[in-house]
Amino acid sequence: MERGDAGRAPAQERRPADRARPLGGHRYSAHALAPQLNRPAVIPCYYQASPDPTRPPVPEPFTAEHQLDNITQFLDVEDLRLTRARQALAKGRDMILGRTVDTLLAHAHAVGRMHGFDCDDQARRLAASRPVAMADLTIVLAADPDVLACRARLRKGMPTIFYDRHSSEHFNAYLAHPLAPTVAPLDANCGSLDDLTARALDHVHRYQAAQYRPSPAPGQYPKETP
Repeated sequence: MERGDAGRAPAQERRPADRARPLGGHRYSAHALAPQLNRPAVIPCYYQASPDPTRPPVPEPFTAEHQLDNITQFLDVEDLRLTRARQALAKGRDMILGRTVDTLLAHAHAVGRMHGFDCDDQARRLAASRPVAMADLTIVLAADPDVLACRARLRKGMPTIFYDRHSSEHFNAYLAHPLAPTVAPLDANCGSLDDLTARALDHVHRYQAAQYRPSPAPGQYPKETP
């Protein structure tokens, strides 16, 4: 997917040590991927990492101010996630992130479009003002909004905002210009968890191969045409 110039957060650009690798994504596929990689550290999503997961921010605030306050609360949790990521990096381990700050910004974009406000720029500046754990490769499980709605209704206690088709459409629209440096969409409309895991691993392996591809030998660069 293409990203605009605003897609890179300055705080992340200046802090390469804060960048985790190699995968950010849904927590279930994160745990499914872990055994297939080299003892990666799995950094849980915001709700699992929160000191009090029983009191999450309201998922559907009706004003920009409330939405930005929600992001601030999640960024406090991000500080805890980042600490765990740094500890893993210090041990030379790769990481799998269960969601990233792009999830927060995509949700803010969707809620704003549904309730008539736009806090996108403010939310990006807020995210850029603090160090965050950002995957080198982010895999996005993409599914049709109707498929997501059907699945969400089977999950007890799921807030309706998470299976509203308009919310899903706006959420996916944000992902055309994320903060993540590299995004790989993965069709999750059908297929088993094993199938999704295999396809996600294929993305990881291709990304790794591209990163470690040897540079051309001296004198092997193509000559410029006058």
